[in-house]
Amino acid sequence: MEYDVIVVGAGIGGAAAAYYLGEAGCRVLVLEKETLPRYKPCGGGVPHSVFGYFPFPLDQAIEAKVTRVRYSYQGREEVTVPLPDEIIAMVMRDEFDALVLEQARCEVREATLVTEVAEGKDGVAVFTADGQGFRGRYLIGADGANSTIARKLGLRRGRFLGAAIEAEVPLPPRSMADWAGTALFEFGALKGGYLWIFPKREHLSVGIGAFRKSKAKLREILRREMAKFGINLDGIALHGHPLPIYLRSEKLNTARSLLVGDAAGLMDPLSGEGIRHAVRSACLAAEAILQGDLSRYTTWVQREIGANLSCARWLAALFYGLPRLCFRLGVRNPKATQLLAEMLNDRATYLDISRRILPYLLRSLGKR
Repeated sequence: MEYDVIVVGAGIGGAAAAYYLGEAGCRVLVLEKETLPRYKPCGGGVPHSVFGYFPFPLDQAIEAKVTRVRYSYQGREEVTVPLPDEIIAMVMRDEFDALVLEQARCEVREATLVTEVAEGKDGVAVFTADGQGFRGRYLIGADGANSTIARKLGLRRGRFLGAAIEAEVPLPPRSMADWAGTALFEFGALKGGYLWIFPKREHLSVGIGAFRKSKAKLREILRREMAKFGINLDGIALHGHPLPIYLRSEKLNTARSLLVGDAAGLMDPLSGEGIRHAVRSACLAAEAILQGDLSRYTTWVQREIGANLSCARWLAALFYGLPRLCFRLGVRNPKATQLLAEMLNDRATYLDISRRILPYLLRSLGKR
């Protein structure tokens, strides 16, 4: 059987693309190397705007809602800022991604690892580790930061991967109550990244992410810094994973194939956010396929996602280059959190933040 579209990867980008294309009447095949549902290392913070991309409820995937943010510098200097309108929900990615995929009108094949791709004039063929072959008119690579599809098609050769380590930590009910509705970000413990503590329904999601090249011993830093907040990681499984940090505009398509989400390198170089961009790129990929013309896809992604992330890269260079100063003059300013909240809800961009925050920082520096 030949499919209209083959999607490799059943994460949120692949699931979203399968949903949009299936709704449009396409014959869609999703190939996933893991057995579903699979654990996905991810903090699981989902901006409220993401839920608006789907015309069906995803409430059952919500583990907690964040109503305030604690910012910490090296576990000492702290400030807590309330969040407006519960703009961020916390999810477990295995359940969240699965809920979207369940709504998609598609065929799903689990435990199917794609190892080869052959693109021709009229379609694409993919081949799997167990000797199977599938053909489709178009192909979407949604197979993560180390995308096989990107590598086989010669795309994203200049990619940069950061690193993250994460753990799910169960705590007694009384201790969990202390973190209800609260997300914590700690800066200053490593160069070019941060640590986090996010509330879930029955545990905390804690982690560390490095968005620059670093020789830091992330596991040691994570254990040390979590201990400052009374969180013991002894005996807790630690999960490492790559972070496909956005650095520049790159070609994300061939004549018959597209990359979305982490495979396309659409991770925020300042915050590490990627779910919103994965879903938006899935929308754009589906639109390009339905129009039968993939030539404009990279331009669309750069215009709607990449331009904003390019601005984020310059802000990241400033923030992670002068972390203590930016913490004191920027992070502790409630307006910064308000602007970030607007951006997460697609009501502002990093350019807007630059225009409003940078003058404030410069004035503050002039007074010192």
